[in-house]
Amino acid sequence: MSVRIGIVGLTVAALAAAAVPAMAVTSGVSVYVFPSEGLAAASNSALPGSVGNDFGILLGGYGSDLYRAPGLPGEYWVVTDRGPNNDTVLKDGSAGTGFPVPTFTPLIMKIKVSGSTAQITQKIAVQSAKGVGATGLPNVVGYDSVPTNEAGVAIAYNVNGLDTEGVVRTKNGDFWLVDEYAPSIVQVGPDGVVKKRIVPEGWKGTGAAYPISATLPGILLTRKANRGFEGVALSPSEKYLFIGLQSPLLNPDKKTGDASLQTRILRMDLAKGTIDGEWVYRFEAPATVDPSTTKTTELKLSAMVALDDSRMLVQERTDNAFLVAQVTLSPGQSILGTSYDSLTTTPSMESLKPTDSNIVALMPFKSVIFQSSSVPEMPKKVEGMAVENSNTLAFINDNDFSFAYDAKSGKITPTGVPTQFLYVTLAEPLPTTPDAEARALAKAASVR
Repeated sequence: MSVRIGIVGLTVAALAAAAVPAMAVTSGVSVYVFPSEGLAAASNSALPGSVGNDFGILLGGYGSDLYRAPGLPGEYWVVTDRGPNNDTVLKDGSAGTGFPVPTFTPLIMKIKVSGSTAQITQKIAVQSAKGVGATGLPNVVGYDSVPTNEAGVAIAYNVNGLDTEGVVRTKNGDFWLVDEYAPSIVQVGPDGVVKKRIVPEGWKGTGAAYPISATLPGILLTRKANRGFEGVALSPSEKYLFIGLQSPLLNPDKKTGDASLQTRILRMDLAKGTIDGEWVYRFEAPATVDPSTTKTTELKLSAMVALDDSRMLVQERTDNAFLVAQVTLSPGQSILGTSYDSLTTTPSMESLKPTDSNIVALMPFKSVIFQSSSVPEMPKKVEGMAVENSNTLAFINDNDFSFAYDAKSGKITPTGVPTQFLYVTLAEPLPTTPDAEARALAKAASVR
């Protein structure tokens, strides 16, 4: 059980009025902090024997996303990322990614927020049909980062590993996750068993313990390391799944990708299981998202919420701040199957300037409706967002498992950063909500 640590009415509208429309000015904030739980105990409760020594690391990282199914107030699904990790240096001086608990497997968890408390009520481990945890380890040698222990000693890759960053749940109980590694879209059953992983054409992973479908555009293989798929949204009709690419592709090269403001949003027809749309998403200038930076490399597309079949909320963030935009995806602006999906196209979509007429014509309607600077209580690294009702947004932060590794002492120590859940009340309502759309669809179906 957690304790509500603050309910603050923001009476100074000027906090946000200069940067965003009036509807984005908050009138109230509620903040909840989750209780501490050991990583081994949490993992083993979902998948017995999966974690031995957790080195004192606590359960965390589950602020990677936040999903609320229509009609279930205060009930949310979250997912952890790949697990505790740190930057390392191998003996040859090259970079690696440290995994102090390499057997950890991503957890899908249900949380309940009610009254003054928030708690985790269910944990599901992502696993194979044989009950073996997927782990969060990198998949492919030469494509993904080199996995090591926390001190930089190389360990084995795992083709089944997932760096999960987004979660939604359909009415039949299936989960759809997105992963940064391949990048991939992952269908998971109610029991946590991976049913299918959808990867880009040409992905080099072999020998996975679950079915692989290489049907995504091959150009996605130029994703920036650790910046693959980050956001996922389910339309209230459950017709579409929307998938957000965290950062611009390194297309045709790293220099171009690092300087670009254009990333991509894909749409999957769930009934057909195929990608049927792809849109350009242009970031705001870095200083608009976060006044403390001018670096385009710090911009990330993160959480997404589908309001209906074409409108959604999209979070643009750095590690310190974020904004939320309302976006409308028009079929006539889809770039799926066009020259912008080809690696031979010059100039690439990522290399176009924001003022280029070719890119302007492809820009979906976008309106910034909220900035985190209007909420002093907002923690850093907020990666999850949901719509509670027409006036209320919910947010959750990724605390990176609240640990740090000291290379000199060889010790793992806690940072004390908690996972926080926030309700933010808007002064003006959203144009529609997943709940409203779901009710309208149910009513229409009942009169047929």
